Amino acid sequence: MQLRHKVAVIAGDAYGVGQAAAVLFMQEGATVVLIDDLAGNAQDTSLNVGTREFAYVHADVTDSAEVRRAVVACERRFDRVHVLFNVAGRNPIRQSFEDTTEESWAAMLGRNLNSAFLCAKYFLPLMKHAGEGSIINHASIDAILGNPGIAAYSAAKGGVLPLTHVMAHDLAKYRIRVNSISTGGIRTPGAAITRQEEARMAVTPAARMGTAEEVANVALFLASQQSSYINGANIVVDGGRTATTHGCYND
Repeated sequence: MQLRHKVAVIAGDAYGVGQAAAVLFMQEGATVVLIDDLAGNAQDTSLNVGTREFAYVHADVTDSAEVRRAVVACERRFDRVHVLFNVAGRNPIRQSFEDTTEESWAAMLGRNLNSAFLCAKYFLPLMKHAGEGSIINHASIDAILGNPGIAAYSAAKGGVLPLTHVMAHDLAKYRIRVNSISTGGIRTPGAAITRQEEARMAVTPAARMGTAEEVANVALFLASQQSSYINGANIVVDGGRTATTHGCYND
């Protein structure tokens, strides 16, 4: 029970990685608050987080007013928060740089970068009240590699990494650690493998896509005291894809 008596907020994803993290965190004893604007309500059958009680707040994590409303809702029920997992994201809009529109640029930065800033900023008082805590920001290997055709997404996820570093420095005085997870291709359960996923697997040493549960396991490690001396780090979960260059020495 690594998160016994802890309150964990999972912001921006009631499905996918967020859902997997909710299940795992509750199994480890945490009280979980899910924040998302895609699900209907806490009784939504798509929110398959098991039988344990959890709180659900319907809010858009890219909207400052809605994030603050979600914080108030959490504060009414729980007077402190120990873990914040900023997992909101939007799939890349594939456009060449010259075809990237201001609308798609703003949408990518809003969902993939601004959301982490807003949630961390407005949940910070509840985390300070807890006396210690862990913030986990969900980044991407596209923050590390230049992936053609997704300038806006890469820039947004790229911004998560230095944001994490600065937060780790500035919040250490409150005993709040801040780390990030950069994921490679993560599969949606039950969906057919796409041509793009086949291409990803071909350049991944593990020769497969990752799962939401594998990302959730890393989030649990960063949320727990097992990582008590890890601060400002970025853990890559990509099956080895960023470990190789696929350069001229390949057979």
